[in-house]
Amino acid sequence: MKKYSAPLLIAATVASFPVFANDDDRLTVYGRANVSLQSNDYGSGADTEVVSNSSRFGFKGAAELESNLEVFYHIEFGIDLADSDDDDDAVSNRNQVVGLRSNFGEVMIGRYDTFLKDSQGSVDEFKDFEADVKGLFRGENRPDNTLTYYSPSFSHFKVGVTYIASENDNQDDGFSFGLLYGDSKLKKTNYYAALAFDRDVNGYDITQLTGATQLGQTRVGVVLQQFETINGSNDSDGYLMSAAHPYQNWVFKAQYQVVDAADDSDSSLSLGADYFFSGDTRVYAWYTGRECDIALFSTRGCNATPGVEQDFVAVGIRHDFSW
Repeated sequence: MKKYSAPLLIAATVASFPVFANDDDRLTVYGRANVSLQSNDYGSGADTEVVSNSSRFGFKGAAELESNLEVFYHIEFGIDLADSDDDDDAVSNRNQVVGLRSNFGEVMIGRYDTFLKDSQGSVDEFKDFEADVKGLFRGENRPDNTLTYYSPSFSHFKVGVTYIASENDNQDDGFSFGLLYGDSKLKKTNYYAALAFDRDVNGYDITQLTGATQLGQTRVGVVLQQFETINGSNDSDGYLMSAAHPYQNWVFKAQYQVVDAADDSDSSLSLGADYFFSGDTRVYAWYTGRECDIALFSTRGCNATPGVEQDFVAVGIRHDFSW
């Protein structure tokens, strides 16, 4: 019953909004269905599976409280459209916050991406797939018990901070903070840059620099990251470079990521193409090849014996919707 109660609860909650919402509420219901057929060669075995790539459903809105002050909310759930194993929940929690915004910026409380994760913007061209930046880097955190603040923009500059309450006397509270410049989608500015820091977040201290720009029609991006365990026992650094070029209804993408530690490195090379039927619907194909030499530092990526080469191929469809 656990699997089916959560979707029913979501549907009932959304259905109740027209009845109980204030007339001034601006409510948007939205979602994404993103599913692919994926072939996996882990170097020590291979399989084929249908994968739900961070498919989601949620609603968000805002209501004016008084002049220049409004309340906003964002409640989102992850939905697995492919796997129904008893050990996996069909519905999971994603960003879920309520907050206030005005001339002072915006402040929100609940569960939300850390500033460092949010600051990556659109640089990761293979986000939610096997080559997602979290395959080799640290810092992809969406913790509970967060208080987040973003300042208003001053000449395209903005600061932000995430406070994470630990709920544990033996663990320090965490902070994620930094500085942003420009528009991460490169629609309002020609450049995007972000400097972000994690301190005592999920066992790591991290420094990350992100940048993106347009070279003609080609979007290019780079991420530099240095991470260290809080106790200082392990540290590493790495970089990611990405590019995407549109041609008619197509977008062709490439991405390279590497992490170095001591004399070894883990690396990932990805190539892919998206075909857009509309702004909301696309089909895609991609390939990711990964070389694993320092499995010690992997999150979901190189969790294999050092020296292993891995290959992944997928074709899929993504549809975004809202009303």
